[in-house]
Amino acid sequence: MKTLLKSVIVTVGLSTVVLPITVLADEQSTNDTSSVTAKDGSQTIQDDSIYVPKAEREGTFTGDLHAEDDNEAPIPDRSRLLNAKAAYPNVNNYIKSNNFKTSALSSQIQTQFTKFNYRNGYGKPEGVVLHETANPNSTIQNEIDYMSRNWENAFVHSFVDKGNIIQIHPTDYGVWGAGRFANARFVQYELVEHSTFDEFARSINNYAYYTAYILDKYKLPIDSAETDGVGTVWTHNAVSKYLGGTTHTDPIGYFNKWGYSYNEFLTLVTEKYNAMSKDTILSNVAFTTTTYANVKTASGNTVWSAPFNTAGSKEVNPLSSYTGKNMKLLRTAKTQSGTWYQFAIDGKTIGWVEDKAVSIVYTPSMEQTANLTRYVSVPTESVYYFPVADASMRRGDLSAYINKPLKVHKQITINGKLWYYVINGSELVTWVPASSLTATAYDQVEYNKAMAVTTYANVKTASGNNVWTVPNGTLGAKVVNPLSTYNGKNLKLVREMKTSSGLWYQFAIDGTTIGWVDSKAVTITYTPSMETPANLTRYVNVPIESVYYFPVADSSMRRGNLSAYINKPLKVHKQITINGKLWYYLINGSELVTWVPASSLKETLYDKIEYDKTMAVTTYANVKTASGNNVWTVPNGTSGAKVVNPLSTYNGKNLKLVREMKTSSGLWYQFAIDGKTIGWVDSKAITITYTPSMETPANLVRYVSVPTESVYYFPVADASMRRGDLSAYINKPLKVHKQITINGKLWYYVINGSELVTWVPASSLTATAYDQVEYNKAMAVTTYANVKTASGNNVWTVPNGTLGAKVVNPLSTYNGKNLKLVREMKTSSGLWYQFAIDGKTIGWVDSKAITITYTPSMEKSANLIRYVSVPTESVYYFPVVDASMRRGNLSAYTNKPLKVHKQITINGKLWYYLINGSELVTWVPASSVR
Repeated sequence: MKTLLKSVIVTVGLSTVVLPITVLADEQSTNDTSSVTAKDGSQTIQDDSIYVPKAEREGTFTGDLHAEDDNEAPIPDRSRLLNAKAAYPNVNNYIKSNNFKTSALSSQIQTQFTKFNYRNGYGKPEGVVLHETANPNSTIQNEIDYMSRNWENAFVHSFVDKGNIIQIHPTDYGVWGAGRFANARFVQYELVEHSTFDEFARSINNYAYYTAYILDKYKLPIDSAETDGVGTVWTHNAVSKYLGGTTHTDPIGYFNKWGYSYNEFLTLVTEKYNAMSKDTILSNVAFTTTTYANVKTASGNTVWSAPFNTAGSKEVNPLSSYTGKNMKLLRTAKTQSGTWYQFAIDGKTIGWVEDKAVSIVYTPSMEQTANLTRYVSVPTESVYYFPVADASMRRGDLSAYINKPLKVHKQITINGKLWYYVINGSELVTWVPASSLTATAYDQVEYNKAMAVTTYANVKTASGNNVWTVPNGTLGAKVVNPLSTYNGKNLKLVREMKTSSGLWYQFAIDGTTIGWVDSKAVTITYTPSMETPANLTRYVNVPIESVYYFPVADSSMRRGNLSAYINKPLKVHKQITINGKLWYYLINGSELVTWVPASSLKETLYDKIEYDKTMAVTTYANVKTASGNNVWTVPNGTSGAKVVNPLSTYNGKNLKLVREMKTSSGLWYQFAIDGKTIGWVDSKAITITYTPSMETPANLVRYVSVPTESVYYFPVADASMRRGDLSAYINKPLKVHKQITINGKLWYYVINGSELVTWVPASSLTATAYDQVEYNKAMAVTTYANVKTASGNNVWTVPNGTLGAKVVNPLSTYNGKNLKLVREMKTSSGLWYQFAIDGKTIGWVDSKAITITYTPSMEKSANLIRYVSVPTESVYYFPVVDASMRRGNLSAYTNKPLKVHKQITINGKLWYYLINGSELVTWVPASSVR
């Protein structure tokens, strides 16, 4: 077989040759991997490039695919075929008369071959393609060896000759044998040429057998594609005619050479195909008793339309499709190879499965006698004619048998599930899961009514108790939650039910109904009968306290708060103590206020003041509990108290406490922020963060690192206490005399000699002085560099170690960039460079972390003439890609002789300094000129 090339290389089929530009008109370039439509209009997958040989896709073609020169035999005319027939015996008769045996299949699998699926998937070929090697001088081993070395050009599945059938690639994968369309579909194999008629006949015997073997293996019928382009048996000639992607005609010409035709070959294939072993059904009878089975071994087993390998048997589904299903066995068939069962699922017949692949889970002989009485616990449970969940065998549900004693006559356990065969008196109920029945009848309900009065309760005994959808023991009872879920909650009892087992309560929490609880597991905490009369006068102390319809914190019973009753005398009409908490039932004149906690009220209108004085020492605080607290003009509860703001307004602020006041309600502080007095706050709502007693002694020396940092009289950021900044103390040794940590922030009290500096954040100081600057100057000449050592190095706003140094970015950010050095600075620690990229100044870098890539001293003189080859190439003032140094492109110098005056190689890239006559062009990459 031969392959024609367009321009350089095109592989078609198995053989590949190098030709001039002229090619056959019908040759399809397989480099056009966007084409997915064959001549017959059929489709491959959208991206079918995998079906094109690797060498062809990558342009690495190396030569012909066969070991010697191949010369494909042309298809002779009719007279030449008849002449050959006259010269040789009939091939098929010769094979039969000599009783030739077929050679055994052997393999030399080549693991280096690319593995790819057919277009329909792994192990799903659509037929076969017949090839012949077109080389009378080679052997089967030579052909295999040569193909194994040159497989990137093409390869097939197998080779056949007079005495061998050798497979070199798994037939479940495709091959590169006859163009992309055939490669996506077919098993392909080569017939090796022989020089005598006897050898030819022996090879044809093997060739026909192997064809029948492949078709039988993949359950494909014999259907020739030679005349209509549709079928399972294709010659290379038919592929060329109907699919395209190749122009070969083998093996027709080689057959005809020996007086043999393709139709005769097809006859021989058919005979061998029909002779392939087919199983015989010895018996096929219906099951005499109802039998069910489950899948036991899904792996490697299939469901068939008839017992496997018998007439008409086709695959239905993998057996794994029915894992976990209840298979009703309908018929059993015995074949020469084993026993098969036909089965149905939910009344629908599915197919046949081998007996070894399933486990029998039910036959009547497996039932056991029983003598039990049971009651319905799941009325919706289905009832079946047999102890299997089979929709076709369902006969209703248990709802008609509620509270009726059912006699269990038989039982069986299937897959760990117990079933009962039950009778209702003389009525047959049949099979139900045992889990749907109980040993006792349901509790009887004596009454079920709403609570007579509002009642609340708490959990008393959570252990061993649950909350139920209905009282436990009655029909439909299911657990909602363990009772412990509701420990500490206020349970509003909404209904009570008396059953034959006891008293139950249905309860709600915050207006949501939860479920039923055993009365013995709860304690009644409130009924109206528990209230006691009272005659008191009280005033609002906590305006935001909620008011409830009943003396219980129940959000569904909340009716507002006390804010409307500030400074009003409220009459306490009733009271009750629940779980140690006293509640008052209030009236405001003729207006009913209802229930509030007694702790939210006070006995007198205004609190008494025990003392009011300035703070003894400077003290600062922060908000601790903002929720429910306000800032007041005077302490809340005293005369004239008004809300200034919610305390949350001052979250995170430094509160300077300026006065303290003790009232009959508690301790209050007046505070200021940044020198401005704000108001009074409850001492319980704040945390003291600073008093002088919290300071600890220290003995350290520090230097200024943040000159702009503020200095305060106290270790708190309070604008009214600011006394300047650290700029006057740069490079001076400062003595740390005291220290304190406030909210995780360390402060130092510092002295400069005999001068008091006071408090600063420790983060603004360092343990060492700054580096000294020896000089700071612009670069003497244009200089570029690249990053050499990014690890452990940063770019800084000024050289690290000098005043004000901050990290700009890790140096690795600029890996591969061209750094233009603009300034250099010598410090007591070393040499530093300031750099820019594309005209933008970035920062300072340690000289040891970079490599100088360009200074003018690195340039070398040159004397060359060059011409522009890339007109769009940029021209730069220096031999570096720097957007700020670009001065145009080479388009103005096309076809002009340019003088190379200087050159330099930077990072392996050669640059030229060009002159156009007397005009300076400057620097360009050498690759842009020729």
